[in-house]
Amino acid sequence: MSQQANVTKENDVWVLRIEKDNGKQQEYRCATENQARQLAMILSRPDTGGPPRQPANPR
Repeated sequence: MSQQANVTKENDVWVLRIEKDNGKQQEYRCATENQARQLAMILSRPDTGGPPRQPANPR
């Protein structure tokens, strides 16, 4: 399932609120609208259910 994202401007700060599938709400504050919208795009993607990735090897 995907999560619902809502971006608003409040007191000169962009606020991103994401409603989770369990009904809880997560809130993020961003300096710009672009940051808030990009974060919303990333965080509202549905979970693929795949296993977590291993960290990249240091070079």
